[in-house]
Amino acid sequence: MLEEIKAPILTELQEVEDEFRMLVKSNVPIINDIINHIAIYKGKRLRPILLLLCSGLTGGVSKDSIKAAAMVELLHTATLVHDDVIDGSDLRRGGPSVNSIWGNKVSILIGDLFFSRVLYRLAQIKNPEVTTMMSMTIKWICEGELIQLRNGYDHTMIEEKLYFNLIAKKTASLLAAACELGAISSASNNDNKGRSNLKSYGEHLGIAFQIKDDLMDFNGNQESLGKPISKDLIENTLTLPLLYGLKNSTNGDYQKIVAILQRGIGDEDLNTIYRFVRKSGGIEYAEKMAKQCTNMALSCLSDYEDTVYKRSLIKLTDFIVDRDF
Repeated sequence: MLEEIKAPILTELQEVEDEFRMLVKSNVPIINDIINHIAIYKGKRLRPILLLLCSGLTGGVSKDSIKAAAMVELLHTATLVHDDVIDGSDLRRGGPSVNSIWGNKVSILIGDLFFSRVLYRLAQIKNPEVTTMMSMTIKWICEGELIQLRNGYDHTMIEEKLYFNLIAKKTASLLAAACELGAISSASNNDNKGRSNLKSYGEHLGIAFQIKDDLMDFNGNQESLGKPISKDLIENTLTLPLLYGLKNSTNGDYQKIVAILQRGIGDEDLNTIYRFVRKSGGIEYAEKMAKQCTNMALSCLSDYEDTVYKRSLIKLTDFIVDRDF
């Protein structure tokens, strides 16, 4: 289905790949080695796809759209490299993470290098509004990561409102920026209402995306995910199914699960956690919330004419909820 979604922008996506490689090209051998490694395990390119489709929807894909899409993907890649250091992850996108091969020091520096190239591209774009948007997006991503580090280890103290604030910053902010940048960089970039609608579309889609990611801990598989299953559970990362389960369980079940969380989840505890979450209705609740967010995202597209770009965005929205990666 993803190939069908990408069909209207296949040529432009290849241009984004070329721009991405040009943006990070270096004369330093180790940098090129890492870039080549990342290119092998490059992921689905969801954010460039969103940006280009939104550009097509609001006036047409331009050269600025290509540059913006590569910049957004590079920012995303930088955050993933740093995330793997923070989490101690050995697997990323189905292959060895950068830190598992080159170590944490190199990974931190390569992430910083990628951020510097994002700044370079922003300076070339010479649009203060875009610079402000990207700087705020980076701020929100960092705030989300810090909220998770500070609060993610104690599900018993977290309210649902904080969870949604966390994922709005950590995940949805960059998808929203990609969608809004698509409108700003389009061949006809004077549609302020369209920009607002697409930003909201990206926000709702990003929240649905993260909830689905939470659900993968309970029904995903490592091959399709490209990362270890149950990773979030073992690291006590805040997830909606478990959060809901703790808030809606009997006292006996609650105390049992809290005891496991407080001493640290081991492999032998996973089945207990799975059964608890399913029994408490956490899976069904998270699925319902993901569907609700996708419906809200789709409503943001209702004012646009029926085009290949709109149809691809609708398909992509459904794909996000049904995906297995």
